[in-house]
Amino acid sequence: MADVDKLVIAGEIGRQTALEYIEYTFEPGVMYALSGRNGAGKSTLLLTLAGELEPVSGEVTFGGTPPGDVTNAGNIVRVSDPIFLPDLSLGEHIELMQRRTKLDLSDALATWQLGELLPLPPAQLSSGQRQRAFLAIQLYLPTQVLLMDEPERYLDTHWQQCLTTELRNLASAGRIVVVATHSADMLAACDHRIVVGHHG
Repeated sequence: MADVDKLVIAGEIGRQTALEYIEYTFEPGVMYALSGRNGAGKSTLLLTLAGELEPVSGEVTFGGTPPGDVTNAGNIVRVSDPIFLPDLSLGEHIELMQRRTKLDLSDALATWQLGELLPLPPAQLSSGQRQRAFLAIQLYLPTQVLLMDEPERYLDTHWQQCLTTELRNLASAGRIVVVATHSADMLAACDHRIVVGHHG
């Protein structure tokens, strides 16, 4: 497999102080779990892989260039907390995303059972419903690398299983999927597990 398809990190992660040196190659078609105690650096690693935070030392590359480089625009998506515009209904959010990305999200709406929620503003949705809506909007963007920070939060057991299935499908379709998680089921579903902060 060509290096251009891989996300590679060889450096120290952290903000002002290095937390840990990590050297790892993430390959397409594989689902990776990041585990570790709270504060160990899982979110910091995701930010670094996304190109939103520079490593303290060393480098991160995707396609031979830094992930934040203009040539990688759209290649890497980091999904974290749900963010919605307060004046739009859920359906208007979906329409906006479909126009912007040229995607048809009708299958995603069915998968996440959002049809009856479309007329409602996000403020009237439960935490679990907002998380399902956010995942339906974000998971299927045309990207090569999907980075997720505890996507199972607010989801009950059924929807956590649905999420696991969808992430496995995305990885099988050739994406690099990296998930920071505390869920035992999500950890078990991943092909590889990286323990962050185990040297700390």
